[in-house]
Amino acid sequence: MVRILLRFSEEIVDQPITAQVILEHGIPISIVAAHIDSQGGEILAEVPETHVEKIIDAFREKGVTVTVPKLIEVDTEKCFECGACLSLCPVSAIAFKEDSSVVFDEEKCIGSPCGLCIDACPAKAIKLVEQHSSYLNR
Repeated sequence: MVRILLRFSEEIVDQPITAQVILEHGIPISIVAAHIDSQGGEILAEVPETHVEKIIDAFREKGVTVTVPKLIEVDTEKCFECGACLSLCPVSAIAFKEDSSVVFDEEKCIGSPCGLCIDACPAKAIKLVEQHSSYLNR
């Protein structure tokens, strides 16, 4: 699955665009996180890798801004497991294991739309990396 960030402007936010894309293409889209109101909004979604280009094109044709967010990567050599990143994670993608080591759940992480853990890390052990660079510059 590939994560895509969908940004809806105020002019199109009241339209059922996500439902239309799902119905028109018959491709499942999993919503990871969303914030939408009358001024616009964002949906972080996962789509099957085999259909990502088709889905990106479909959303863009309907006026949605689509980007492929970057994910976090942890340098285990630099990380001294202080836990500074843990309390800031809004999706509980970071946890302590029983042995007090820090573990990152890539499935839960929303990556660059958030990035709070990156700034919190005193060791600078966390950075953003591209998922699929071929989708970014389209």
